[in-house]
Amino acid sequence: MIDESIMEKIIPLPNEEEEMEKVQRELEDGGFPVTNFKKGGIFYHLCRMLVTIYIELMELARAIVNGCFVKHAEGDWLKIKAADYSKQQKEAKAAKGYVSVYRAEYNNPLSITKGHCFKTEPDAGGRELKFYCCENTVIDAGEPVGRVLVEAEAPGTYYNIAPGRITISMIHLDGMDYVTNEADWLFEEGAEAEDLEDLRDRCMSSWSELATRTIEEKLRNAAKSVPGVLDVRIDAQHPRGQGTVDVIITGAAGEASPELLRQVESAIEPLKGNYEDYLVKSSEVVRQAFELVVYLATDAATDGVNVQAEQIIEEMMALTRGEMNILYRDSIIQALSTKIDNYRKTDILQPSEDLILDQDKVIITGNISVMVKNVMQRSDTL
Repeated sequence: MIDESIMEKIIPLPNEEEEMEKVQRELEDGGFPVTNFKKGGIFYHLCRMLVTIYIELMELARAIVNGCFVKHAEGDWLKIKAADYSKQQKEAKAAKGYVSVYRAEYNNPLSITKGHCFKTEPDAGGRELKFYCCENTVIDAGEPVGRVLVEAEAPGTYYNIAPGRITISMIHLDGMDYVTNEADWLFEEGAEAEDLEDLRDRCMSSWSELATRTIEEKLRNAAKSVPGVLDVRIDAQHPRGQGTVDVIITGAAGEASPELLRQVESAIEPLKGNYEDYLVKSSEVVRQAFELVVYLATDAATDGVNVQAEQIIEEMMALTRGEMNILYRDSIIQALSTKIDNYRKTDILQPSEDLILDQDKVIITGNISVMVKNVMQRSDTL
């Protein structure tokens, strides 16, 4: 939004009471026959309605002025303005991957029809994640294992699940032993709709696309235009020798899938000159375990606080954060202290020190263990 001090100069927002007094003075000076401006009178309410409409029109004018500039536009205004920069919000995308079907009997071919449903066991909240076969698939006779391309029932990152979670076939398959999603099962990561601030950033970076030569920002903007790309880092310091540039891609699941890397390569291909050597590669995921002891006030209830703390850590470590290769212990304390009632302090057992990794690394959440105590209990447990 445009700064209020500037907006007040170009479109001042009148005070309702002062505007009513101004209207009354102007009517009296003009010899208007109606002289009863007391509250409760009919004419008073008519004037009040007109003044209210006038103020709302001024507020609308402010919103329109903000919407005219991509730097200040909000919500749908920003989506509309992005078209001026040949940009649009990247839509949410459903995860795609391969489910492996292991067969105990494989003398005959096995047909799996499009729409066949595979799912996970219920999680702690009772939620089952379903994946549907994308195309008719035949596992030939004599093949003990077959791979089936599946797509999540809904878009989003929630379906970028860990290997080994898809274990159920909703329809009986003759001779099947078991099903699973193995390591590197994802073909395309699921992604959320692009955050509007990221859309704004891409629009503001559009000027770099006018550069005659390929610069880092131009390369970054081209890569970020690919759906499913969460972050792009450019290593232009000749990482593999003179003239080499590494384009490091972070996907919605952390590591970028081979398909996503291929799409990025296609997006930046027109930017290559005769001598450039670009390598598109995935970020390397580093899973960090968290082990914390959170202390509350003496009489504060501790029930459910461990779950709350775990959620706070997960939110803090979301892949939408700025510095994905850096984790400061103080950031953990700051996040917990501002969101937990009756918070007193935290002992951080893991991580044991601040993490500052290379730019091709992405720190994501591993196992989280939180113990909650009251401050008076500390001496009894040490």
